[in-house]
Amino acid sequence: MPEPKPPLSRRRFLEGAALGATALTVSPRRASAQAKPTVTYWNGLTGADVWADLYAKLQVAVPADEGPDLALIHTVEIPHFASDGILEPMADSATSAKGFKAEDYLPSTWQGGLYQGKRYAVPLDVPQHLLYVNVKVMRDAGLAGPDGKPKIPTTRDEVLAMAKQITKGDTFGFAIGTTNPGRYTWGFHNLLWQNGANVYSADLKRSGLGEPAALEVAEFWRAIQNANCRDAFIAGKLGLWIAGSWNFTGLREAKVDFVAAPVPRLFKQAVVWTMPHQFTFPKKKAVDAAKREAAWSHVRWMSDHVAEWTLKAGQVSALRKPHGDARITADPVLRTLLGQAGQWQSGQATPKWVAAENITRPVIENVYIGQKPAAPAMGDLTRQINALPD
Repeated sequence: MPEPKPPLSRRRFLEGAALGATALTVSPRRASAQAKPTVTYWNGLTGADVWADLYAKLQVAVPADEGPDLALIHTVEIPHFASDGILEPMADSATSAKGFKAEDYLPSTWQGGLYQGKRYAVPLDVPQHLLYVNVKVMRDAGLAGPDGKPKIPTTRDEVLAMAKQITKGDTFGFAIGTTNPGRYTWGFHNLLWQNGANVYSADLKRSGLGEPAALEVAEFWRAIQNANCRDAFIAGKLGLWIAGSWNFTGLREAKVDFVAAPVPRLFKQAVVWTMPHQFTFPKKKAVDAAKREAAWSHVRWMSDHVAEWTLKAGQVSALRKPHGDARITADPVLRTLLGQAGQWQSGQATPKWVAAENITRPVIENVYIGQKPAAPAMGDLTRQINALPD
């Protein structure tokens, strides 16, 4: 599912980092007068984010030996791309020699680059969920204290009580998602994880969506109603909104008065959805040593400047060091994002995860809009996922 269009601040940083398109060239500095190698780098970050197009292109281009030298992908894509032979493993000696070491990273992000004991990626950042609280909407609903600060819900009961108090006319109390919330699998997964459920069982051999905990989530999903969440929040028509961290810089540019808060515990446990971005080397029939070195140089440059990326992109760094940067610790939204690190969870490490997510999207939309009851919908979804080929 593509992410929303990134804010101007992120696009400007991308341009400054020579990342201005899905396919581009990077010419890292070299000490000698020798000609600089041209590196092709693909990502889905610029303009209107085009991750789906990027992944489809990688799947076709790499086997034809027409893939890029470097690609930025989501962690959940690593298992199936690695299994399909699209990605090249990274030797521990190579990553260590370039200065990329486990102890420098948040553990979940570093582990996300592994599949079946081999490393295929180096992490950049951590897109995640948080709760956006619209200050004006909360004040208008009488949900602010004497100091004018809005009340922050932390549990489902508090969220539902506040949402009921806010909802009036064309103003909604609570929503999860973006432009089409009914198809927002990332929000649905977050709720599953909070309820101790998941798409697959722990052994990854069968779907876990037929379990009672998953059905409970589907029933809750059906009760949430809204249209374009981001537009509604900006227009002052939505009070409480769970959505991606990448939205906050855009909300600031739109001059929305909001507070960022941790994702509330809507079910059994406090879990926060994440999907880290990872640098990868798409497989080549013959590796050009100069281009590979240049690609490593770019990953190094981005890692060395990741504090600026954090400030402009709305994603906290996978590297630990920038978390102590005074510009980051002074930002209340970034502090909130970092404070959730102990609750982070990502998609399961199976090559079938992405296919299962694609199947899930229309099913949960039918539940959301009331076209199909939750129980039969989840039963059908379970059977479809179990029928996916290995």
